[in-house]
Amino acid sequence: MRRILTIAVLLMVLLSVAQTADGRRRRIRLRKPKVTVAQDIIRKVELKTFAPILFGADSVVMDSPLRTMSEMGQESGTIIYVCTLPEVKTAGILTIGSCHDNAQVFVDDELAGRTDRIRHTLELPSVHDGQELKIQVDAIERKNADDLVGLAEPIILTADLDGHELTLNLRRWTILTIPDGYDTATKALETVAADSLDSLAPPDTSGKPGYYRFQAVFSRSGNIYLNMENFGRGQVFVNGNSLGYFSETNPSLQVLRRYLKRGFNEVVVFDVVGPRQAVLSAQDQPTVGQ
Repeated sequence: MRRILTIAVLLMVLLSVAQTADGRRRRIRLRKPKVTVAQDIIRKVELKTFAPILFGADSVVMDSPLRTMSEMGQESGTIIYVCTLPEVKTAGILTIGSCHDNAQVFVDDELAGRTDRIRHTLELPSVHDGQELKIQVDAIERKNADDLVGLAEPIILTADLDGHELTLNLRRWTILTIPDGYDTATKALETVAADSLDSLAPPDTSGKPGYYRFQAVFSRSGNIYLNMENFGRGQVFVNGNSLGYFSETNPSLQVLRRYLKRGFNEVVVFDVVGPRQAVLSAQDQPTVGQ
């Protein structure tokens, strides 16, 4: 009889434990991860001044063979090569002998194409006598400068002319060096302002490399990140303080609170590619590059 009672008690205890565990399981609910949406925290922003990238040049060498960035006494930044072209009535192929960084090729101010460490050729349209070929080489954020930064000879333009191959070895260049930094950006923007150029008014700046000065009012509570997805590649300064470099893979830059002041803040963007739209935005969370 005692054995039967003992077994019955054990069964009741086990049943109670099972019910308690089952009850706990029922009370436990899986929490869905909280989805946070980035909030726009820029109250007011206005583009005040634009300066083309050439306004940042600190040295110019004319009628020169190609020189690398190191030969021009520059460790990083941007270097622009300009060559006056003869008339070429048909489209041609431009071959860049050596370029170890990103390069953008313009005919006058129109972008013809881009090259990089792997791709060294691109198609040029027909050109008139006196048009300028501009090759802009960017080595911003480069940590280990060497003699290969910039362009090295030869730069060859080939075209089909009445069934014959026309080959031009381009040798006479004007070379302009453009350092990184806030001082360079300020000089370029002040030059535009002093000359009372049309660039004072917000222009159609889509795809134009250069310097963009904004006035912006931020919400001072919480984190602030500039969203640079509208821009290409370059640097940002807030009230003279560098936020670092932005690109497609790093489109978000944090603004430290100590950089800000009440009311309007100066935001200067140096974009070596040119924005899709010269529109600045800020939010309370970083944007992850695609």
